[in-house]
Amino acid sequence: MSRRHIVITGAARGIGRALAGRFLAEGWLVTGVDLGPAGIDDPAYRHAVADITDEPVFDAALETAWSRAPVSAIIGNAALTDLAHRAAIDLPYADWQRILRVNIDGAFLTGRLAGRRMAAQGHGNIVFVTSSLAFLDQAKAEDAPYCTSKSGVEMLARVLALELGPRGVNVNTLFPSVKIDTGFFAHLTKAERAELAPPSILDPAALWLAIRAPGYRGPVSIDQERYDADPAYRASLTSEETAA
Repeated sequence: MSRRHIVITGAARGIGRALAGRFLAEGWLVTGVDLGPAGIDDPAYRHAVADITDEPVFDAALETAWSRAPVSAIIGNAALTDLAHRAAIDLPYADWQRILRVNIDGAFLTGRLAGRRMAAQGHGNIVFVTSSLAFLDQAKAEDAPYCTSKSGVEMLARVLALELGPRGVNVNTLFPSVKIDTGFFAHLTKAERAELAPPSILDPAALWLAIRAPGYRGPVSIDQERYDADPAYRASLTSEETAA
């Protein structure tokens, strides 16, 4: 069998870089997409410097990835936040627009461009990394653009799942339940940053989502902490897959 191939956006650092390293360790071909240069030196890794909100450039990067080998999974991980964590009334409109453009428009283009190709090949897994802050009961002051954008990605994933599921493409989301050392928490003290979880914390659940067969009942929004700690939670996901 040919090696599985995955595309990961935001692959130059943080969660994306950790995911790339894990999939490489599992024997996958990995193509990373990021505005920054590659941070990985591995013969199975290719890197595209591209803006995920620039449709022609991003489309060309995906076309190059598919010409390397058919892509069976893509993880939409690239995202921004307001590192100053300002209240909504103090946040410049330009900063709001920039964050939502990357987080929502970038996710839309990821789903649209990858979804077209996966639908044509009859299979594929699209996974969006979101956040516990996407949910109504987790709204957090001083994080309006991040909460809003990640909530939007959750809904986008559900619509894409309805549209692409019948064509063999699964669309699901994955969110961390803890604070992760990604650079988003530079405002914390050194002692507080030392308590942050490593970027690799999403690896196990991401691997599970990336290998789902066509026809998986979805979408699901996987809570990383429950996935890691609760066997019954993992079993419920598997039972849904069997039922489908």
